[in-house]
Amino acid sequence: MDPKTILKTLKEASPFDLFLISFIALPFVFEAWLRILEKLELGLCAMYWSFVIVLLGYIVGVVAMLVGSNREKRREVAKDQIIGYLTANSYKMMTLETIREKINQVYTNDFLNSLPVHFPNEIRRATLKGNKPGLARITEENDESRT
Repeated sequence: MDPKTILKTLKEASPFDLFLISFIALPFVFEAWLRILEKLELGLCAMYWSFVIVLLGYIVGVVAMLVGSNREKRREVAKDQIIGYLTANSYKMMTLETIREKINQVYTNDFLNSLPVHFPNEIRRATLKGNKPGLARITEENDESRT
């Protein structure tokens, strides 16, 4: 398999899919680590400690993967909510304050301002009347004016 195909598949997989695959592969991975540690001819105690370190690394990796996946999903949901609201109301842009009022009070300015970085082809930063910061959906009109 091509490495790019594998990476694309991993990016599209849900956290549960990744956990299930890694859980199924876990015995094979641990067996490989045990063989490596045996070839190093470490003492039994050092071998067990090395095995514990590998296990902790696995656990930390799974937790980090889940946290990263949750952040990405949260950003995607926010983007979809904002674009959906703008489209449903025939708006092109709205202030960050209005986003909090109409969509979700929990969204911070930093979180909302990070959305255009993660979705540059769908949403952009905007300055509205009164020099208020906001977000705007990218439309075909926006694309034509940029070229």
